[in-house]
Amino acid sequence: MKAGSFFPGTHYSSLYAMAGDDCSLFFDLEDLTEKQRADHLSNVELTAMLQVALACVGHDRDHLALYDEYREAGWQRTLQRYHDFFTRMTDEVVPMEHFSYHPKDTYYQSVANYISDNPDLTDVANLYMSSGSNRLIHRNDELLAINRNVNSKVHFAENAPAFGIQVPDTLVTTKAELRSKTVMNFFSKHQNKIILKLLGLAGSRNVTAVDSISATEDYVAEYGSDMVILLQERLDLESYTEMTVDLVVSTNDIRIANTRKILFADGLWVGNLIGGSVSLTDEQTKALIHVGEYARQQGYVTDEGSNCGIDFFIGNDGSLIVTEINARWTGGLFPAQILSQVDAKGRDAVPFFDMVLIEESWVILTLLSRLNTKNWHPVL
Repeated sequence: MKAGSFFPGTHYSSLYAMAGDDCSLFFDLEDLTEKQRADHLSNVELTAMLQVALACVGHDRDHLALYDEYREAGWQRTLQRYHDFFTRMTDEVVPMEHFSYHPKDTYYQSVANYISDNPDLTDVANLYMSSGSNRLIHRNDELLAINRNVNSKVHFAENAPAFGIQVPDTLVTTKAELRSKTVMNFFSKHQNKIILKLLGLAGSRNVTAVDSISATEDYVAEYGSDMVILLQERLDLESYTEMTVDLVVSTNDIRIANTRKILFADGLWVGNLIGGSVSLTDEQTKALIHVGEYARQQGYVTDEGSNCGIDFFIGNDGSLIVTEINARWTGGLFPAQILSQVDAKGRDAVPFFDMVLIEESWVILTLLSRLNTKNWHPVL
């Protein structure tokens, strides 16, 4: 069974097998720092939510590999409830009889065994990203090397400008060099308004704003002196709008699947705006397609079409600056795909999620169950 990070589609059948993979792309999971271990575990647990969403993203010829905690009676009732929501919202979902269950701690080994026992189950094994943790499934060291390059913030900062991609002013350094004159001059050049980026981990867990070298040192205190650090100019949100898109990169085509505007309130993320009001000019579209060409040149491409997320800013003058690319599924792809299947009647939507206490979840679930979801524009 072919394995990779494919864009969802009806022209093939998928076994969706997705867990927290980001950290294992660059680091040995057996040799993580305390913070990395905590962030990795958080990412693995977050994936449980995304696994459920995949039931709505997929179609009736797809299969879905879930954590085996979902076998428990209470979780089975929750799965059934959400599956009912999904079937009322969209025309096709992954049937519950196509669900399989696997231990969270040995998820990919269990999925690999499941594939070995069912080699003709689907056309592809669809991974969140091709990483070290799921090498048991993709079994492709060349693909792993490609993903390490294309998903590397360092590789992108060093190679994208030569490909004609405009990026923020960036300095690649190490923890040992933070007190160097070069670093001090970089902070001074940008009035101490800096974004610090590290390799590995999803969901901005290794991206943060800093306003001094001391703050940078505090953030990387637990890492070794050779830890690679990116320092990037922080773009002024009064002058720029933060955006993201998902591209489909295939052998014969590159296209934009969705465009999302990042929403903030008092500096906090409050969701992504998706809909007709979020648009791009022809020139901006051309620039983003060119980023897809960069990813394809690096070897990130499949006949089926692979997903590639792009984080970028649009200036008040219409200029476009790319901050990074994510050659994998993105968190925003899940609600964007679900919304694309719902009759939104031209209205915008703001996908957002938050944590809800189990003992209070019945209130929300009761309200949702009373909605006619065929005519409801959901906020997921």
